[in-house]
Amino acid sequence: MKDIGLYIHIPFCKSKCYYCDFNSYANKEDLIERYVEALKQELKAENINKYNIKTIYIGGGTPSIINEQYIEEILKEINTSKAKEITIEVNPRYG
Repeated sequence: MKDIGLYIHIPFCKSKCYYCDFNSYANKEDLIERYVEALKQELKAENINKYNIKTIYIGGGTPSIINEQYIEEILKEINTSKAKEITIEVNPRYG
């Protein structure tokens, strides 16, 4: 099995920072549930668990603004048993 690092993009923010060039959206909380469902389907379709996932980075946007249940659901789709590090980008105001 090939070793990889996995980046998971959560494109939601409370507000868009003027300096941010990342694909992210403010005030779109109504899309979070659909986005997470689509992300889980993509992880399955890509057969992500055929790899040894060594690191997982969840970034965005501000991933800490979504409900922790969604982060748990995403991670359940991934074999994290060989991950040495799981990191999530957090804004202290929203997480």
